[in-house]
Amino acid sequence: MNTQKLLSIFIIFAVLAGTLIAVGCTETDNENDVVETEQDEENIISTDEIIGIQWQWSGLTETLPASQSVVPDPENYTLAFKSDGTYSIKADCNIGSGGYTLEGNELTLAPGPITLAYCGPDSLDTQYLSLLSNVTTVSMENDQLVLGVGENGDRMLFVKGEVVEQ
Repeated sequence: MNTQKLLSIFIIFAVLAGTLIAVGCTETDNENDVVETEQDEENIISTDEIIGIQWQWSGLTETLPASQSVVPDPENYTLAFKSDGTYSIKADCNIGSGGYTLEGNELTLAPGPITLAYCGPDSLDTQYLSLLSNVTTVSMENDQLVLGVGENGDRMLFVKGEVVEQ
């Protein structure tokens, strides 16, 4: 008899859990979709907003594990977009360039030639180059350039540096 009661309780909980999961996965409010679309349109970046500026890498926000870090000497880690679809970078003691594509808020940085000097044990050049190769999105927040990296929601933060040739 106890086994039958336990089995009945188990079945009830299984049905309840399945129902809750199904309800949680069902989309019931279509108004949110419209709001999200409008927000995405507001965040679309034009090349005019990012070209002609030497952006300096100032920080990194990572999600797994959650952390925020400040980049020492941001002027040693720069990114400059040009109107011809190319970019130039400074990664500590190395310099390089490549091509970029910007569609809406999706950004792809294609690698190009780069020097590969050893910048010392405290340099962030390897990390910087690795992050740039995985950039997927771009946005502007509080006059900062924000590059989304990979699928986890990691973000590279850039502040405006000097004006450069477009």
